[in-house]
Amino acid sequence: MNLEQALLEIGNAHGNELPIVAIEELKTNWSEFYPELERITDQFIADDSSLTDEQNAILFFGTLLLAELKYTPALSKCLQLFSRTDTYLTPIEGVFGDALTELTPSLFYNVADGNTQTLSDYIVDGHQAIYCKASAIEAVFAQYEVSVIDKAELVSHVTRWLAAFLALPSSINSFLLSALADSCIAYQLDDFKAQFVGLCDKGLLDEERFKKDEVKAWDSANTVKLIELGTIQTEFNLIATLKSWAADESFDNMQGEGDVFDSLMGEGGLLSNILYDEKTILENSVPVSSLPTVGRNDPCSCGSGKKYKKCCLQ
Repeated sequence: MNLEQALLEIGNAHGNELPIVAIEELKTNWSEFYPELERITDQFIADDSSLTDEQNAILFFGTLLLAELKYTPALSKCLQLFSRTDTYLTPIEGVFGDALTELTPSLFYNVADGNTQTLSDYIVDGHQAIYCKASAIEAVFAQYEVSVIDKAELVSHVTRWLAAFLALPSSINSFLLSALADSCIAYQLDDFKAQFVGLCDKGLLDEERFKKDEVKAWDSANTVKLIELGTIQTEFNLIATLKSWAADESFDNMQGEGDVFDSLMGEGGLLSNILYDEKTILENSVPVSSLPTVGRNDPCSCGSGKKYKKCCLQ
């Protein structure tokens, strides 16, 4: 198989198996493939509704391979790609599906490779990403977990983020403040406790993301850090990760039964919504209140507009 055949297989994959050989071909011919990935990325950045289904599939697999290969030259382009609204049924969510929240922490961690300043700049930038900014926060904390940065540098980043989030109150920044409080507790940055408790009292945190009682309790003695928990994979393997998703019981329940690639590309699968058009959304919309159950990746029934797993499931 050559690169052209691999791209064709990935772009048109509707079979019963994950295109492992094609993905390996992309890795083998990375220097030849990356310019094509960059071209597709630039096209998406310029017009996020302009890609074909085949291009979206290539963008999905190629972007996640950046994490596996720790391809640091792509950091700036990667952050550009994720500098946009990323809530449910947005174009970027349509391409990456569950990976948008589950795998971007590992993506940012591995592609940044210690460049926490660039991640910090991304976090305080004025774009409307909510989940990806939270992922970047986690990636910086994970760099502290492995001693790439020291506590003084981490505290400097956190202080900067707090100032940025508080300068312009919004629902996005309330969510990010709550995500930041969560990480500060997990990594025992106890000097910030009084400030976060004060923000709770002022109603500035998103309690659907992290309960104010948990913030006030500030139980930093019984927490598990991100790499230890497996939220961030320091040695990311795309194929193994997608296989583990398919094998996971909660993933199977969400996506339906079947083989690995059917669970990704079939109805309700990770890549099945590449891309929803307005007509499809309208035809398949169901009032949240009428749903008998709420899946992890469904809009939360509270009406927040967030995914259930990032809202009331917390």
